[in-house]
Order: sequence, then C-alpha cells, then structure tokens
Amino acid sequence: MMKKLITGATGHFGALALAHLSTLVPTSEIVASARNPDKAADIRAKGIEVRKGDFDDQALMEQAFTGIDAALIVSAEADNETRIRQHRTAITAAKNAGVKHVIYTSVIDPRADSGFTYAAIHADTEAFIKQSGLSYTILRNSFYADLLLGGVPHALETGQYAAPAGDAGITYIPRTDLAEIAAIVLANPAKHTNKTYDLTGTKAITHSEIAAIIASATGKNIAFADLPNDVYQGILRSLGLPEHAVIAISGIYLAAKNGDYNTVSKDAATLLGRPPQSVEDFLKQALNQG
Repeated sequence: MMKKLITGATGHFGALALAHLSTLVPTSEIVASARNPDKAADIRAKGIEVRKGDFDDQALMEQAFTGIDAALIVSAEADNETRIRQHRTAITAAKNAGVKHVIYTSVIDPRADSGFTYAAIHADTEAFIKQSGLSYTILRNSFYADLLLGGVPHALETGQYAAPAGDAGITYIPRTDLAEIAAIVLANPAKHTNKTYDLTGTKAITHSEIAAIIASATGKNIAFADLPNDVYQGILRSLGLPEHAVIAISGIYLAAKNGDYNTVSKDAATLLGRPPQSVEDFLKQALNQG
C-alpha cells in the first residue's frame, strides 16, 4: 500500500486537496499533517491518520514523513527568508525520511527578480527540490480566482472594483481546481515523475472584465477603478497585513503589467480531463450563492 501525505491539511488548499484525494484513493492510504493536529478532528473522523508537522522543526517533519511514499508539500505563509528556510527544511526532512516523491505547490513564472516578491521563494524551492535527487512534480499554480471575491463588498458599496491592475490580464483559476489537480497527481505520482506543470485559468482576464462580471451577476453598476500602487499598498496596510504581504500582493499587479501572468497553459485541462472553471462562472456561482 502506497502512503500519501498532505502537509497543511487544515489550511484552505490542503483541506481541499485532502477532500479530492479521498475520492481517488482509500482513506487508509492517506496521511494528513498539521501544525496543530487539535484542529484536525474532522479529518480523523473520516478515518484518516493525522500527524503533527511543523516546517520549523526538521526532526518533527522527519517523523511526519516516516513511511510516506509521496508527499504534497503545500507552501507555507511567511516572509521570504522564513519560507525559503521552511521549505528547505521540509524537503530535507522528506529525503531523510525516505519519501520517494514530492509534489510542491509553486507559482506561475517563479523568478527571483519578479515584481511578485514571493516568486523568489518558489524559484529557490524548485531548485532545491531538483538538487535533492528526489522524484518530484512541480505544480506552478496561477492566482486563485477566490481572491477576487475580497474586493466585492467594497465594489457593491462604492460602485468601484479597485486594484492597481491597469489593463493587465491575469490567468486566475479557482483554488478547488488546483487542489483537485494536486490530488490527481498525488494519487498516482509515477505518472508525473519530474514534471513541471503550468496551471492557469482558461484565459487572461482584466480587472475591467472582472468588474463587468460582478456588475452582471449582482445587477449593480460597478466599474473598474485603477488605483495607484501606493494607494493600494496603504489599503492593504490598513487591513493589518504584514509588510512582506503588502509588497508581495501589490507586486502581483506590477508583474502582471509586465505581461508575466497572461499566458494560458493547457496543463490544467489535461490533468483535470476538462477545462478548469472560468473566472466568469466562478464569480457568478459564488455571488449567486451569497
């Protein structure tokens, strides 16, 4: 029996990947790791083993990875220096514990010099995985369509959907589609040995188009407001985000204006066996449910 582990199984992405994996393989083959296993009672209730895992503790991660054949390593949340160290710790622990195959959630166009500063983390981790000698699959995820919902309340209140995006196109894709792809790869990793997939939405969509979709779905008059970057950063700071997150999130739009996120790949559709849900359908479904 091949044991498969998902890190961060109580987080948004990890929980979705776990749910999808549970439909593909017996729960006896699945192991979940979480920094706080006390939050994983619902996972245990499904008959899935839960282990404590912490990317800051290599010995603990080696215990979590013991007896595991393939592991989905879901990128953590922290500043660049911390996350690079944590990801290296996790990869080293996986190798020391005898894991045969690692699957890593990277990002589209991972470059150290990207305007999206978090891209440097993923560039480092990808290189570290390849140097480790482990079999791997790199999932270069485009940006979650789910994130677009954060601007909806303000848009409904003011009539403006605001971001410093200009007319840049971004290949947003729903998080659940990305999590399903991760589960598909984890269920049968041998099919995806040493592959790197670019996982994008069905088209590069502009924020003017997004505003129009929200207007259509809600019946409200909503237009795109192109914010100056410093104003947008000020809004993010007012929400209490740490500075590294402010710089990274605003940097998405700097990179997008450079054309970094407008290339559509067919990898997601190939792996899913269908096109991923479009941003238009995702937003309409989410807003009509709300």
